[in-house]
Amino acid sequence: MRILFLIMYFSFLAACNAFSQDFSASLSNNSNKISIDYDFFSELAQSIKTPDNAFYSSSDISRFDLSDNSDFLENEENADFSAFIQDELNSDNSNIISDDYERFSHEEFSLAGSPRYTLTGDLPYKTTHIKPLNFGIFTGVFSGFMIAQHIIQMNTIWKEQGKFKFQEDGPYALYADKAGHVFGCFLTSYALTEGFLQSGLSWEASTVWGSIVGLSYSTYVEILDGYGKDWGFSPTDFYADVVGSTFQLAQYYVPFLQNFTPKFQYFPADWHGEKKRHPSSMFIDDYSSHSLWLSVNVHNLLPRSAQDYWPSWLELAFGYAVRGICDKSEVAAGNCIPCKGDTWVDDYYFGSRRFMISLDYNLIKMLPDNGGNFVNWLKQTFNYFKLPSPTLEFGPTTKFYLVYPFHIQL
Repeated sequence: MRILFLIMYFSFLAACNAFSQDFSASLSNNSNKISIDYDFFSELAQSIKTPDNAFYSSSDISRFDLSDNSDFLENEENADFSAFIQDELNSDNSNIISDDYERFSHEEFSLAGSPRYTLTGDLPYKTTHIKPLNFGIFTGVFSGFMIAQHIIQMNTIWKEQGKFKFQEDGPYALYADKAGHVFGCFLTSYALTEGFLQSGLSWEASTVWGSIVGLSYSTYVEILDGYGKDWGFSPTDFYADVVGSTFQLAQYYVPFLQNFTPKFQYFPADWHGEKKRHPSSMFIDDYSSHSLWLSVNVHNLLPRSAQDYWPSWLELAFGYAVRGICDKSEVAAGNCIPCKGDTWVDDYYFGSRRFMISLDYNLIKMLPDNGGNFVNWLKQTFNYFKLPSPTLEFGPTTKFYLVYPFHIQL
């Protein structure tokens, strides 16, 4: 449910953000007002005379209407000032004519030494300056999905309720569920951070609030689980959520951690010769089809003298998966059969643990940087999902896959 929510959230956020950009651009095109940097002109303003021989004051210079002052600019006494204004208007790197606030540079706004991207390609503010339209769209979209999800789940998994209770399920799905909670809360926090960046919050504030709201959202789910008749508030689920949101936050304050990227992979188990979990109601609880990974940026960790020998786009990933998860009741129904090497949990269900070492691809480095702002942001976001690649899997038997998890024999 969380992954599905994030996919839809990203899609709506992108569409709404595109609308806000077009709307803001149309407002800008219909305006004759040009905002002039006060600090730069404060001294110059004191010595520039208007046509009526009056001096500009400090407050006057903060706004300047070219359409109302064409006579002033054409006045011979102000020819130098007029030429200066026109030069700045024609400059691509003007620091004077601007309606913007101070932003991070491309070098500062980075991720593991690579450029970091936002939905629109705009660099983030160094201090918070809320954009009301964007913030309204972002909070509206997020609130709408929260309400929709609440209604859907109150009519499905939370339909039968009882008293709030704790229910520890640490080994549930042989810990694949806990790895999923870590990744899910990490990605939720990332998604919310992107929304806050588009809303005008500073990079730091966006990351902090993205992590806080991401964890709050996950905690809300855990609390409602606590009231479910067949569920309960799982402390280890909550701890895993904390790890996910905290890691997203830690990557901002400890840039070294950006060299370690959580990734998720999903291919239906029956696509690659395995059995889906029995029972399962949707892809998100079919743990037999999931693989969770931590990808390591080897190039950045190597000494500078050795970096030339390792491609910057090639990484190493360490993964965990559980195949063939099946409840004991499904065995009696003939839907699955325990195999040698399967691990039983509480004599209730079983599955086969797998540990993997794999080559991985850094999409930010591998794909060209010429697809436009939104495409650059997409490759940054899709870099949190693991692509098939050569893999060594350790389980009941040790296997080599050319394009994991698919069995391809040459």
